[in-house]
Amino acid sequence: MAKLKPPTTAESDAEEMPEGEVLGRAIWSGSLTIGLVNIPVKAVPITRDKRIHFRMLHKKCQTPIHYSRVCEEGEDVPADEIVYGYRLAKGKYILFDRSELTEARPESSDQIELDRFVNFFQVDPHYFDRTYFLQPDGSEKAYSLLLTIMEKTGKAAIGRMTISAKEHIVLVHYYQDAIVATTLRYPDEVMDPSLFPELKGLPEPAEKELSLAREIVDKLTGDLDLSQYHDGYRERIEALVESKMGKEVVLHEAKKGKPAPRSLMEALRETAESFKS
Repeated sequence: MAKLKPPTTAESDAEEMPEGEVLGRAIWSGSLTIGLVNIPVKAVPITRDKRIHFRMLHKKCQTPIHYSRVCEEGEDVPADEIVYGYRLAKGKYILFDRSELTEARPESSDQIELDRFVNFFQVDPHYFDRTYFLQPDGSEKAYSLLLTIMEKTGKAAIGRMTISAKEHIVLVHYYQDAIVATTLRYPDEVMDPSLFPELKGLPEPAEKELSLAREIVDKLTGDLDLSQYHDGYRERIEALVESKMGKEVVLHEAKKGKPAPRSLMEALRETAESFKS
């Protein structure tokens, strides 16, 4: 099957990635700091979104669907009239404007300050959030030293970094001949299983059940090979897209602009009609 180029997402009209380009772009640049040691790096997301995205079109005229901000009174709301509500109860909010929330954001930082080294396997993987490749940025010698010492000791460094106006706990560690940074969730963001009543008072399995279960597990035990798993839905959608090649709809999207002006008579007629209801 031919490899499909990723279509434009419904949320963004960004240009498609040039064919053959596989490396991501840096989303952050700064330095790892350990005491007086400073290692300039660039952060690139380790994962790629391979999902197939669709743009919603109007079936009748085959033009893109757009959304507008509408309040419950049915009015279009301009950006400068939008405030933010912290919900206390149904219908009860504490109001904030954008400037108040902006002032509360952490200051931008171009440093990952590493506080201490820990055993990598001491970190519960359920706290892992997102991982980024850290590439040396003119710091090959210092980068190589940190990479080597992490590989040889099995240690990782923990600290903080700010991305997208949010301060994260970050674990800097060795991964396949590279240094990576994995942001961690805060302790109160990970739920404790003991909070679920369904998990309390579970029955003890009988010995015969355990024996049979162990036998099944032993027979199914093998080496981990994630390459044998495929996204069946994505493959079916790719095949469906491939089958419709040659039946494309070419959209000539007009630039956003002001609506066409009504004539005076049209405006008067619509206004008069509105009063009849």
